Amino acid sequence: MPLIGEGPQVIESAELWKHLARDRQMRGHTYRNISFPGLRVERGDFGGATFERLTLTDSELDGADLQRTTWKQVDARRTKAAGALLARASVSDCDWTEITLRDALIEGITFERVGLGNADLERAKLSSVRFLASNGYGIKMPRAVIVRSTFHDPHPNGAAEMTRANLQNATLIDCDASHANFYRADFRGALVVRCNFAGAILTAAQVDGATFVGCNFAGAELPDGLRDKHTPRD
Repeated sequence: MPLIGEGPQVIESAELWKHLARDRQMRGHTYRNISFPGLRVERGDFGGATFERLTLTDSELDGADLQRTTWKQVDARRTKAAGALLARASVSDCDWTEITLRDALIEGITFERVGLGNADLERAKLSSVRFLASNGYGIKMPRAVIVRSTFHDPHPNGAAEMTRANLQNATLIDCDASHANFYRADFRGALVVRCNFAGAILTAAQVDGATFVGCNFAGAELPDGLRDKHTPRD
């Protein structure tokens, strides 16, 4: 078994990764071209690591420290990372369908061209998160707190897909969702403050019990529950 020297290394072997996990020496390395479905590391410290062209389906990374990490072309479908710390990271061209990030702290992240369909972010805290050209169909964020986050890309066709998103009892503050697709999203009981929905699709969204304060709906397609309150009258 090759030895790991001091400083960051390029890891291209699942067997070597197992040894690093055993010795709790996973920080800062580049993990590349590895198929390692079912990886199990509880409260692993991956700070500063880079993940490229990996298969990590059905892995268990609950409580992981993922600060300053970079993810490129990673298949992490159905991975469980509840309570993870995902801060100041970049995630691009990845498939995170049905990933679990319940109770996670997600801060200063860009999700670009990422599949987040049916991802579970219940009670997660999101701050300064950017969803660019990403697919969050059916994403679950009930009771999440989402602050200064962006569901919009100024480039053509870059707005986030959030059809059927579950935002029940969530709190959204100072978010930009202009031109995003929230068709049939569930905002019941949510508190939404100073958010920009200009040009967004909110058709058939559920808004019973939701409170929208100081939001911009210019040019948006609104559900019945919002149309009467936010459509300008002559």
